[in-house]
Amino acid sequence: MSNMQLYVWGPAFNAPSIDPKCIVIESYLRLVKQDYTVVTCNNPQTSPTAKYGKDANKDLTVEQKAEYFAYSTLVQEKIYDCMLYTWYADSTNFIKNVRPTYATLLSFPSRYLVPIQLKKNAKARLAKYNVDITADDAGLPQNEKEEMKDLLKTGWHHMYQLARQTYDNLQTLLNDKEYMFGNTATTLDCIVFGYLSLHLYPDLAHKRLQHILINEYPQLTSYCDRIKTLLFSDQQHIESEPSQDIPSLWKTFVNNPTGFLGIVKDDVVSYMGANEEEENKKIEKSKSQIDFERKRIWSIAGGITFFLAYVIYNGIVSIDIRDDDDQEYEEYKEEYYER
Repeated sequence: MSNMQLYVWGPAFNAPSIDPKCIVIESYLRLVKQDYTVVTCNNPQTSPTAKYGKDANKDLTVEQKAEYFAYSTLVQEKIYDCMLYTWYADSTNFIKNVRPTYATLLSFPSRYLVPIQLKKNAKARLAKYNVDITADDAGLPQNEKEEMKDLLKTGWHHMYQLARQTYDNLQTLLNDKEYMFGNTATTLDCIVFGYLSLHLYPDLAHKRLQHILINEYPQLTSYCDRIKTLLFSDQQHIESEPSQDIPSLWKTFVNNPTGFLGIVKDDVVSYMGANEEEENKKIEKSKSQIDFERKRIWSIAGGITFFLAYVIYNGIVSIDIRDDDDQEYEEYKEEYYER
């Protein structure tokens, strides 16, 4: 029985995990045949790290190792940014797919706070591309057949052009080989699969990246399917109950109450700003969106109440209530003893 536990976000979108880094780590462990037990924790505060003695790159040449670092950086930057774009800038995907999926993985009240925080983080990361996080669908045809024709013809947004450029680089390196460096999978294959799988497999309302990969880059599509079959075709690694050291919402709050309150504050600010923007633009909300925002406000209120209760209970802030007569008596007593 292995004593190694791998804490990961749970599977979603027909992929081993909703988080590309989790897919990369688990792919690597399976590739080097390291025994481990999966612990599905779905906690954004949990980020386990570990070092392993086995090296999947030991047979690479010096030139291949240089390529490994270059392409792994490319994937973790460009492929990840394109994923964030289609998940969060595409409001349809976010409302219909991404947010509900996180809601099924997270517990209350995180399911109403974390998706908005992740969207805010994505907006900050995508700022370097001049991406408007809320206007991806403006001016585009809503009929899927027609929009795919436009996608192939014009490329639409420059983020889809960036995706194509990155796919071109990866397909050039792959060429007619089974894996990136030949007939044997390496760490680079784990990284590419971890990030590219969340372009290919999610069944989103707008499957634009999936459409590009399947129709324009069939080699990369087959490559992902091949790695998925190689590493994830069986359930050889059982799941265990979360161990006691997983930080729950309570532990997270106790360990860092300021950070917790900061998240609540940011969420309130973003909510108020979004409401003002929607009011100015006269945007009509769907019933599901209204229901989500109502529950989110209750979660924010619950978080604030939780914080205040913790502060008062632990004596961080004390409340002194005295009437005027008590105050006058204390002043008189001090004057008497001074004499």
